[in-house]
Amino acid sequence: MTMDALEAKLVDFALGDAVDTLPADAVRAAKLRVLDSIAVGMAAYLSPPARIARRLAPSVSQGLTATIWGEGRRTTPEMAAFANGVMVRYLDLNDAYRTTDAHHPSDYLPGLIGLAEALGRSGAETIAALAVAYEIMCRFTDAVPWNAAGWDQPLSGAMATALAAARLLNLSSDGARDALALAALAHLPTYQTRAGELSMWKGCAGPNGARNGIFAALLAADGMTGPMSTFDGVFGLWNQTLGEPRDVDLAAPGTKRPWGLVETNIKTYPVRDSCQLPINTALDLRQKLGPQPIRQLTITTYKSAWEGAVKDPELWAPKTRETADHSMLFSVAAALLDGRVTADSFETGRFRDADILKLIGKTDVVVSDEYTGATPEVRNCLIEAQLEDGSAVSAHRALTLAEIAKGMSDDEVRAKFDHCTARAFSAQRREDIWRYGMAMDELTRLDPLIASTRL
Repeated sequence: MTMDALEAKLVDFALGDAVDTLPADAVRAAKLRVLDSIAVGMAAYLSPPARIARRLAPSVSQGLTATIWGEGRRTTPEMAAFANGVMVRYLDLNDAYRTTDAHHPSDYLPGLIGLAEALGRSGAETIAALAVAYEIMCRFTDAVPWNAAGWDQPLSGAMATALAAARLLNLSSDGARDALALAALAHLPTYQTRAGELSMWKGCAGPNGARNGIFAALLAADGMTGPMSTFDGVFGLWNQTLGEPRDVDLAAPGTKRPWGLVETNIKTYPVRDSCQLPINTALDLRQKLGPQPIRQLTITTYKSAWEGAVKDPELWAPKTRETADHSMLFSVAAALLDGRVTADSFETGRFRDADILKLIGKTDVVVSDEYTGATPEVRNCLIEAQLEDGSAVSAHRALTLAEIAKGMSDDEVRAKFDHCTARAFSAQRREDIWRYGMAMDELTRLDPLIASTRL
């Protein structure tokens, strides 16, 4: 089968041996992201979207089946991808990656875990598939500005999932290409999902992309062929989205650049990635503030953070929790007034409170050319408070890509894991899940890990 150049590059990478000898830091990163995903998923187990997704997942006892986390009930791999992915994504506390564009690679992780479980694959084979998916998503994020052209992140997420699933299914090159085409050309999500007042679907779009990617690979495995020339065709992705071709730079053995698995950011706060740094900056400022009330607040940031977390007028007075966790204004106000931003900040409707809205009303946001030019290598945030007595207090923070790549320590991820799962699991069960997750590359099957997530 003739493939266009990018099809061939992606298929060769997905089915190749580059991921068979991952460096230790990438293997560790995979384990921590699996454990982090289970943790934030179980913390959102009772959320309305998660309940909806689980209700729609049929119980299945024959054919390929995967487990719905928490319930322990088995369903189809594609519906497990959706139900488990919605849980992982709901709190906006799962991992993220932002350079030219933005992505949440762990939206797709539960889909690949479910398919690997259904197929009886080993932990090492699952980690290799995750490395494929993360690498493809991160490199598309580096090179292809889908968002600016009006397209949403599940476009590359579905493709990455389909190709990683093709690896788990041991598809031929032709079969993997068909899976790629079926995932990409049948599902073109627009960025309206993340514009204006945000809905529940904001946290479901990525898991739906995973569902589509898994289903595309299963179709290809059973002989379904997909449209030709996914990227270069007359109505292919480039002509229909950007109007010009792009390339992606995938990892290869011997390169010094970290794998995408290592570069994603495991979040501290349940907010958009570009709101993490402003919260820490606001917490620094809070430590410096005296008893005088704030008369005026100025946040200085970079362009892409402003576009995603400030620009839309709905972000200045959020009416839904999905809008609020994308709002830099709310994130900073809550950090300054409460000294914390947690899941409860959203579940209690804190974003609607008068004192929060009053402080937001005193806030200006400035886009700095200097800060914009420094991204993505360095992210900067400066917050200045003019006080009623005429004095001024400020706090500044910078975050480098190297610091993001270094990420949390094992102990820090474990502390987040315990906090997120404390209501769901006993101390012994938490220890069991953690132990299985950290030994994932030694498991012949994922069953012990998945079984330990049952409530």
